[in-house]
Amino acid sequence: MSVIVLQHPDESRINKGTAIIAKLSLKNYQCWQGEDFSSHKALNELIETCAGNIVVVYPAEKSIAIDEYIKRSSETHNISHVVFIDATWRKAKKIWALSTNLHALPSIKLDAANRSNYRIRKVPEDGYLSTIEAITQCLSAFDGQSKKYQSLLHVFDLMIDYQIDQMGSDTYNKNYEK
Repeated sequence: MSVIVLQHPDESRINKGTAIIAKLSLKNYQCWQGEDFSSHKALNELIETCAGNIVVVYPAEKSIAIDEYIKRSSETHNISHVVFIDATWRKAKKIWALSTNLHALPSIKLDAANRSNYRIRKVPEDGYLSTIEAITQCLSAFDGQSKKYQSLLHVFDLMIDYQIDQMGSDTYNKNYEK
């Protein structure tokens, strides 16, 4: 299964971005940068050639929970590409709104009960995950192997611990502890 990340340009310059873990760890990974992907040639070709075998992970109004999608669809074994948006939540909403070609794809949402371990970024509520957490949860669900992608989360945790060490516990406690 291929992972396609649509990354906001600002995200590539952030030293605590998590898509880099997927880039370095996954064999079938592509990342495209922009805000409006509606005219993105490679993405549109992919959508056209892989119709029925491509989904987007985004909590849109008509999104189906991933577990329900897998339960309902006999075609989940034919999913060849999963698209993720890598941006802050505000910018992800903008990418979604501008990239109307994504709206034609089946959209799935991840389990809202999951809590992010992204302790160095604030999340609006439970269920909001970092890009690497979303990729891990999604691939694990499609593959039916919860342990297969755990190494990605281990690297993620090490990255967070390193960032906290670099900022110091006082700064971390002041800005991120609840």
